[in-house]
Amino acid sequence: MMNWFKKWGIPGMAAIVLMVGISLQVVAKMRPVPEGTLTAPLSEMIPLEIAGWEVADLDLGPTESVTQRSYSLLKLDDFVHRNYSRGGKNFSVYIAYWKPGKMPVRLVNQHTPDRCWTEVGWTCTDREWNVEKTVDGQALQPGQWGIYELEGYKNHTYFWHIVGGKVHWYGGERINSRSSLTSIWEDFTKYGLNVYREQFFIRITSAQPMDDLWEEAAFKEIMLDLAELCLAEPETGDSLAAK
Repeated sequence: MMNWFKKWGIPGMAAIVLMVGISLQVVAKMRPVPEGTLTAPLSEMIPLEIAGWEVADLDLGPTESVTQRSYSLLKLDDFVHRNYSRGGKNFSVYIAYWKPGKMPVRLVNQHTPDRCWTEVGWTCTDREWNVEKTVDGQALQPGQWGIYELEGYKNHTYFWHIVGGKVHWYGGERINSRSSLTSIWEDFTKYGLNVYREQFFIRITSAQPMDDLWEEAAFKEIMLDLAELCLAEPETGDSLAAK
């Protein structure tokens, strides 16, 4: 055993862990795939009209070609990207959804602003991890917050990755970090063979600081809708373990 370790060392151990993780995923895929909880289009989950606000639906990207590449890469089952503006206030809400078993958790987790935006030129200038917020007394699951800048333009951003009803984060406090080769094993230790869980990714972005938005009635309405959808802090246990 010692001779084997001297020859192959840590890379060899990492390869074994990876192979075990892949084998476990193969076994997990033999289990029946449950239905998701989403019973209506995401476009109906948040308001299309709010008195005094201009509301517009946006696509996945700024151009048709970027949108098509995004569709192909993300393999979404549903999404909504909606912008709200009034006077000098402006914010957008993006919700993406994957049915149980559609995408590995680690791949969805790689499409955060920390990765996608920084790889195309944005710079993260401020960052807070696992931020706890409430809206009208409703506790939300911990979210991620950051400011991302490109050519003088700022995006103040909150985002959440929800897996089977609970917020997911691989940990660490690094920008543009990739999930490790052992992330398959991490998922197994957290979820066991029950890997068929539906996933949501929610991102809220504004060109202005967002503290005041949390006091806006329109913003509260949307956040309460998102809490009902998937952002509310679970009361007890893992009630969505089978999803």
